Amino acid sequence: MRVWPLALACLAFAVPALADGIHGRLELQDVGAFDSAQSLSAMLGARHRNDALGDLRLTWQPRWNDWSFDVAYEASAVYGDAPQLANASAALALLPQAPPATWWRLSDTFVNDRHLVAMHKLDRLSVTYTGEHLVLRLGRQALTWGSGLVFRPMDLFDPFAPNATDTEYKPGTDMLYGQWLFDDGSDLQLVMVPRPARRGEALTANASSYALHFHTTLGTYQTTWLLARDHGDWVAGIGVNGALGGATWNLETIPTFVRDGKTCASALANISDATTLFGRDLTLFAEYYRNGFGLSARRYALADLPAPLLGRLVRGQVFDTGRDYLAVGATLQQTPLLAISPTVISNLNDGSVYGIAQATYSLRENLNLILGSQFAIGPNGTEFGGIPLAANLPVYAGEPTLFYVQLRQYF
Repeated sequence: MRVWPLALACLAFAVPALADGIHGRLELQDVGAFDSAQSLSAMLGARHRNDALGDLRLTWQPRWNDWSFDVAYEASAVYGDAPQLANASAALALLPQAPPATWWRLSDTFVNDRHLVAMHKLDRLSVTYTGEHLVLRLGRQALTWGSGLVFRPMDLFDPFAPNATDTEYKPGTDMLYGQWLFDDGSDLQLVMVPRPARRGEALTANASSYALHFHTTLGTYQTTWLLARDHGDWVAGIGVNGALGGATWNLETIPTFVRDGKTCASALANISDATTLFGRDLTLFAEYYRNGFGLSARRYALADLPAPLLGRLVRGQVFDTGRDYLAVGATLQQTPLLAISPTVISNLNDGSVYGIAQATYSLRENLNLILGSQFAIGPNGTEFGGIPLAANLPVYAGEPTLFYVQLRQYF
């Protein structure tokens, strides 16, 4: 389905009906990336690169009594070295093609050349009924589960990567969502996400997802219970959170019963606290993550990754190839207008480290300037230092050193 006619129809209906109810965000960004001499990008002639990005998002959310409508249109473009590198990497077919993340294709790439890619899409398109106890929502929407701060093993639908530089809007997914609100504050959620195995084919049960998510209080603890059938595998989950002094802690365990009979158990534990440092507000956190699909070995090649891990990597459900991780971070409110957020992620199996630093400064109301950097520390052959494409092949796939500046205008 081409997105132009549907997008124009939604906007044509929205603007006359409720023009002052349309809001949005304009983001402009410049990114510099620097890779090692033995990296895959260096082999493809793009070791050092620079890109300019733009993203415009328009949202409209009218309400009529118990009914509401949500539509979000997004147009984005990238100009620089990334389009050429992406096309060259895709031509190598190092990873299998990802299946459709959602049912309808409500996106369209209208420019795709050597240095410029521009596309637009409908990222939200849903209608919601909200009653006293019942909530029903049908269409493209976003849903987040779990208590992860950096890693999100319980979030089955388009979770953010640990190094995502923009986490304000989660990608939308076509789904049927239902929620029953109990009088004691508990709630039960039902989700159905239909998908085809390949774009243009019929919907299949093994490509789709179905999930039940129950949240309730047991004693002094908040608990979460998950049962899902996701891409043909059964997924269970239990989460518990509570207080420890002034801090908040979360525990999650998520076993997945893969179709080939293997059980992969992921787990998460984190603690966060708010305090002051020299009179300034400071939040601190630490998080341990066990990737049940990951490898505990110190050295391995991209070509040797097992199928369950590889499938989740290409679907964007898992972002790490190792087994055990520790992330620590903080947010310091240096001034009322300036927040500084450093994070360090360590692969406990091979000793490599990934660092993230970001500062957000409010230039004026509804206008923010964001400066950030990301960098990997580790030798070739480690996850963050660079995984070899194949055994005895001195070409490595890894994350580059990044420097970026973003300007976000809200309206």
